Amino acid sequence: MSAPARLEALEAALREFSHDDRAVGIVREFAEKLGKTKQRQAVFNQSGALVRLPIAYEAVREQGIVCAEEDPFTFLQGDIIATDAAYFLGERLVNARFVIASSTCDLVPGRREYAALLRLTPVMADNPRAKEVIGELLSFRSIRRMYLPPLADDSKQVVCHAIEFDGIAQIRTTDLQLATRYASLSLVGWRVFGTLVRNLMARTGEAEVKLRTQA
Repeated sequence: MSAPARLEALEAALREFSHDDRAVGIVREFAEKLGKTKQRQAVFNQSGALVRLPIAYEAVREQGIVCAEEDPFTFLQGDIIATDAAYFLGERLVNARFVIASSTCDLVPGRREYAALLRLTPVMADNPRAKEVIGELLSFRSIRRMYLPPLADDSKQVVCHAIEFDGIAQIRTTDLQLATRYASLSLVGWRVFGTLVRNLMARTGEAEVKLRTQA
């Protein structure tokens, strides 16, 4: 097989996966079938639905979920953390919470120099647009934000959180080790998060296929 033919075969193999947005459609259809915003909120706010207690390496080792040969972890993709060592557009962010966007394997100390973080914004009860924002988040039609329920230590004024996909912060992986872990995403939460991150980074349409094929 010639080099061009091999490349064409590679593109064909990736065609359905690298820029596929069907997973986003599944999430949106699921949310729609739950009913109105109140019903959606009741489902996604259930304990363990999207967020769970931090997953600790020592605990999963003792349970035999991971073996000794696997890299030990301190943080996982999708963990909710607090740190004053993250930067966005050159500015250090303080008194902020984040969701880790980098893959878990890239968070192993010494593997990468930097990690990517997404800012977490609380939606407060006294926000005049709170109801509108919650409705938008729970439709999962926004490509800018993802819904998360209130965290265990939140005040009663926090009705939910939004993971902000519009703008990626950075932190040195050495500094990340000093961050405070508040929660991990559940399996469902992690799947939804991964779907939206992939949609953000690799979303495309047929017009772009034509551009890259014919231009």
